[in-house]
Amino acid sequence: MDQPKLAARQCLLLCARSRFDVATGLESLLDQGIDWEELIALGRRHGLLPLAYDRLRRQDGDPVPPEIMARLQDSYYGHLARNVRLQASLAEAVAALQGAGIEPIVLKGGALAGTLYANPGLRPMGDLDLLVPTEAMEPAGAALSAIGFQLARRLSAPMEAFQARFGGGLEWVRQDRLGLSNIDLQHDLVGVDLCRRAFPVEARALWAAARPLDAGGTQALQLSPEDTLIHLCLHPPMHHGYAVPLRAYVDIDWLVAGEGTDQFWRRVVERAGQFRARIAIYWGLRCAQDLFGTPVPAGVLAALAPGALRRRLLVRLASLDEERVWAGVEWQPNGLHQLLIYAALMERPRDALGMVWTILFPGQEWLAVRYGLEGNWKTRLYGLVHPFRVARALLRGLRRPLIQSSLE
Repeated sequence: MDQPKLAARQCLLLCARSRFDVATGLESLLDQGIDWEELIALGRRHGLLPLAYDRLRRQDGDPVPPEIMARLQDSYYGHLARNVRLQASLAEAVAALQGAGIEPIVLKGGALAGTLYANPGLRPMGDLDLLVPTEAMEPAGAALSAIGFQLARRLSAPMEAFQARFGGGLEWVRQDRLGLSNIDLQHDLVGVDLCRRAFPVEARALWAAARPLDAGGTQALQLSPEDTLIHLCLHPPMHHGYAVPLRAYVDIDWLVAGEGTDQFWRRVVERAGQFRARIAIYWGLRCAQDLFGTPVPAGVLAALAPGALRRRLLVRLASLDEERVWAGVEWQPNGLHQLLIYAALMERPRDALGMVWTILFPGQEWLAVRYGLEGNWKTRLYGLVHPFRVARALLRGLRRPLIQSSLE
């Protein structure tokens, strides 16, 4: 790779880090010369352009070409306008859910953009993520429907019921004169039913520890700092096999910068043990540290770290290889690869075996909901047929991402 392209990547990493005051290499990179088209393309892919604009506009001497600075400025104000609109939709959605007796927890960008970052335009948002109890999925959907939201895609009745009960949740969408608003309504922080026993993230514990959030003038809830970190470290492997925009690790870096006290780290280690998520948190923190210099105490990493064999396995399965990192969502692991990532993050070997058993022999309720079955004899019949469907999906999973193989 030529030096200007490499400098563009290094510039984005320096601009994205929370501790910008120690990013002393930026002036040198600007003096060497940067491939600005590479910076724009990669910054857009990884959601880093607003941060790049905010950092670069503060540099002395106008080192950025005016046309590039104008494009960065357009990106920043475009994200700011979208985030303001999404925050208005968030306030309306939270009020509607609360009116139905449901207290949601705001996740990811909806909670982070206005709390971790200096201003909400620095953290791009694609949609809004809300967590509700499993039993509240149906009334929550009715509350969103009452304010104009519809399911984002047409699902069969069995699949809609499955997503609401066992799947990752349901996506709701509303188009109005101001634009499109998407709400990802979730009922479980892990999001993958194959892994929920391995990572027992207790809903009651999340709500008990949640803290207040001002959601566009409406009082809402967000996860506690330690639960936020757990979510930020679980989401990339569970949903994307670590094929994520770098913004996912930027969130971790900025969270640690704002919350990284001794008390915070004690709660993180304690919570990680409670939810059996030590390995996932360890790897998420290691990735943020390697990319952005995130200050994680050595004792914390030691308390979370798996054994040497597991660490080597994670390096093979979820390497921070430069090309893979910068490819982001354009690189997708196949289904089998993602299942191996799940297994590598599970603290107990029996949980990995349990995942395999769950894939082959799911419970009666799972079969009934997944296939829309009525009657015990049909459920038993599908229980016999299901392993053969899994075998076919495994063959697909050698060539396709997990979500496309029907393994998930």
